[in-house]
Amino acid sequence: MGKCLFLHLAPGIANIAAIVLGLATFWNPSLPPELIFGVFTNVFVLIPVQLGYLYYLAKKRRNPGWSLEGIVVYRRPISWSRYLVWVPAILVPTAIIFAALEPVTRWLETAFVGVSIFAKYQMAGNSEVAWIVLAANIALTGILVPITEELYFRGYLLPRMPSRFGRLKPAAHSLLFSIYHFDTPWMIPVRTLGILPLIYTTIHTQSVRPGMVAHCLVNLANFSDAVSRRIGSQ
Repeated sequence: MGKCLFLHLAPGIANIAAIVLGLATFWNPSLPPELIFGVFTNVFVLIPVQLGYLYYLAKKRRNPGWSLEGIVVYRRPISWSRYLVWVPAILVPTAIIFAALEPVTRWLETAFVGVSIFAKYQMAGNSEVAWIVLAANIALTGILVPITEELYFRGYLLPRMPSRFGRLKPAAHSLLFSIYHFDTPWMIPVRTLGILPLIYTTIHTQSVRPGMVAHCLVNLANFSDAVSRRIGSQ
């Protein structure tokens, strides 16, 4: 149980520590704060910690090359036609859950704004570098991080949840994954419920692949407002 909790939360602890240290040390008003928590920490902390641990275990197993066989359990191939079934099966209920709980999420975000580590970090004016940072953030947070998280959380941790959780294994995993996002605590309730369709689909299909696609699409959709605001400010 202790190892389960540690492996779920340690990457998030390392990431939030790097964000706090990076913003306090390197950020200045001429740069967008996303340069730290959207780019640097993803490149140097979040992705390396999770993939690094998986490949450390793979090398201990003497896996050839970049193989994660035996480490990532849910790796069954999925035909292209089945993606048209399973990806919507994840996205539709997830969208309904997020929409239904949006008032709760907004209220919690307002309540947390006083203690948010991002509140005092705002960019002064517009800058060409902001577009570059946004594009890098989209590539990382929208694509690479979701793929890494699906390999680590759903491929490695989910099938190894302690048996004492019983039928609550998916819910416990979902809650721990939500808490792991220490930078957005106001989203714990909606994320815990919203990620369940992805978790159950992964278990049913025995594959992380549909979840990867759905996770990327959800994260990419979150950037639509940022892109609109950036275009509107030009």
